[in-house]
Amino acid sequence: MSGLIKTIICVPLAACMLLCGCGSEQESQQETTAETTAAPTTVQVKPAGTIDEAANVKHYDFLSIKQKTNEITSAFNDYVSERRFKGVIYTKLGNDFEYLSTTGSSDAINHKNNSINTRFYIGSITEQMTAAAVLSLVDSGKLSLDDTIDKFFPDYKYGGDITVDNLLNMTSGIPNYIVRSDISDMAANLHIAINDEIKEDNSFEENKSVILDWILSQDLHFEPSTSFENSDSNYYLLGDIIAKASSESYRDYMYSAVFKPLAMNATSCEPDDKLALPYDGDSEGEKLCYSGVGYSACGMISNISDLLKWTDGIFYDKILSDESINKMRTSKENGYSCGMYISGDRLSASGRCGAYSSILSYNTDKSEIFVSLSNYNYSDPSYLRGLFRKYLSKFSAR
Repeated sequence: MSGLIKTIICVPLAACMLLCGCGSEQESQQETTAETTAAPTTVQVKPAGTIDEAANVKHYDFLSIKQKTNEITSAFNDYVSERRFKGVIYTKLGNDFEYLSTTGSSDAINHKNNSINTRFYIGSITEQMTAAAVLSLVDSGKLSLDDTIDKFFPDYKYGGDITVDNLLNMTSGIPNYIVRSDISDMAANLHIAINDEIKEDNSFEENKSVILDWILSQDLHFEPSTSFENSDSNYYLLGDIIAKASSESYRDYMYSAVFKPLAMNATSCEPDDKLALPYDGDSEGEKLCYSGVGYSACGMISNISDLLKWTDGIFYDKILSDESINKMRTSKENGYSCGMYISGDRLSASGRCGAYSSILSYNTDKSEIFVSLSNYNYSDPSYLRGLFRKYLSKFSAR
């Protein structure tokens, strides 16, 4: 894990904020409401595959960045303040520059502030973790990428035409049970056909059954392997495939095969008292956080520390074979593979669940990492990431 995060864990939060040059003041519910009113009503959050590509920088002059640490930190603090971002941001460049910002409340009523230990719904970042679990089952011989999914869903009329690999790479043609805007993850709601059947008081299995029944009753948008369409339904089905192939629940297998080996002790499908409360999410979008709804597609909860453990370990801690690692790191023609969009050596994913938003973007050599988690509906992590990279473009290597 990074040096800054290790240091922060060991010292009081107030001291950390002073060292990092960025603070988090206690906010009352009244302040949060006032900021919501003042915040823009439309926030442009790009889909994961288009994160800040306009500000793409191939190589940085890391020595110059090290020499300008205070200047860069001050600029980043200004961006966070101006955009009224609420949540946690961590970014790292090379071995000598790290930036941390913790702003806003995780629970304004009880005067709890967001911190590196605060947990958030991470949305579609879940998919790369689900993909890792699938590949671990392939490595152990319990699953094949060429398996057709009628092996797991015998009554599904298209099951014999769709493979596990189609699900991993979004080439199945299965419609999405979540309706997302073409330009933004901000508008993410359940498909109208199942929206009224999903209820907060339903059990995990009750909500899951509604979604699975709908997915498996839909006609395909295209013939499998002939096109690409980002559909959360693919990864929702993979959750049950993991459970059936492993003879464990999806949750238990994720813990034993992925989270425990990587020491990701704060990542799970279950909320606890460290989960940040959502602010100003629309009531329909919040249904994505109900039990059984996000599941293996967008239902994981995590924090900054654990996501850094993920970037540290997924390609280096040997929980997967070299062949599986190469599959996760190599994009198809559409730039997508195993839950991530890939551009060169950069892997990126973003997510949205109600008021929660997230971005994880990192180079495979860990020379550049950006992580953002927020519980505030008007936070704009993708735009903020673009501002950071645009500012850093002045430090590009010649």
